[in-house]
Amino acid sequence: MRRILVSVFTAATVLLSACGSDSTTAPTPTSIAGTWNLTTVNGAALPFVLQASPKIEILSDQIVILANGSFTQSTQARLTNGTTITTQTIPDAGTYTLNGTAATFTFTDGGSETATVSGNSMTIAETGLSLVYNKQ
Repeated sequence: MRRILVSVFTAATVLLSACGSDSTTAPTPTSIAGTWNLTTVNGAALPFVLQASPKIEILSDQIVILANGSFTQSTQARLTNGTTITTQTIPDAGTYTLNGTAATFTFTDGGSETATVSGNSMTIAETGLSLVYNKQ
């Protein structure tokens, strides 16, 4: 998520200058390849407001994970500055490793995030944020 936040805040800067559980345990995944869509942030559906003024929202985020150890990410964000509304798609990519239920994503710039995978759900916990992705 830190990568998403950095990307969105960078994009916003550019834009502004231009204008209950049960007792069963899910099995350990052997592959997480597939398309994963962000469904909730802190338990709330999208869009998610990252910043109130100027307003920056995450409209969608999708991670496409390939079996060869690589992934691409595409985040759509909206910036509302007064009456000006701008939408931008922010791409990213990198590699990942899977160790038990922990998936570590390493981005092309060297940053990384770790997710916990349980069935068709993947959760990334950041300071103050819980991002839940569901596999298509």
